[in-house]
Amino acid sequence: GARPGDIIGVTGTLGASAAGMRLLANNAGLRNAATADLLVQAHLRPEPRVSLGQLLREHGASAAMDLSDGLMGDLPKILAASKVSAEIDLRAIPVAAAVRALFPDDWLTLATRGGEDYELLFTVPEEDWPSVHDALNAAGGQVYAVGRIMPVGETPSMSVIGLDGVARPEAPGAFDHFAQGG
Repeated sequence: GARPGDIIGVTGTLGASAAGMRLLANNAGLRNAATADLLVQAHLRPEPRVSLGQLLREHGASAAMDLSDGLMGDLPKILAASKVSAEIDLRAIPVAAAVRALFPDDWLTLATRGGEDYELLFTVPEEDWPSVHDALNAAGGQVYAVGRIMPVGETPSMSVIGLDGVARPEAPGAFDHFAQGG
């Protein structure tokens, strides 16, 4: 249901679950950090956003899904199903401060490709954005605009505006749960 011109949004911050999993797997030294427990709990005890999903439907979301495979893993599914493309602004990705602090070299990868955040990825017509934003905030949720749906070229594609403000093509992909050493 995503259409050109729709805003791409996410609920909550991204990357906390992937950072928590990394802390559990191989960063015992960072486990003493004051915020480490928040990240570990985000991984071990996720909170599904069912009520926020219902509000999205009531307020005009054109497409929505959970972020189980990360933004760069799940957005291509919406694009393919809707036969559209997308542009994501990496500067707008909401990332938990703890993720940035504990993983200064990997925070963006954890936020865009980590997955398991139990947050929602959705699209909404631009004119419905204020209603969606206000309804989710009133319900205690957080909602962020991170990009826009674009017309499709030959095939659905993604581009990103990097942290440097430069646009470039982006390959889809997400954390692989079955990869060796993952």
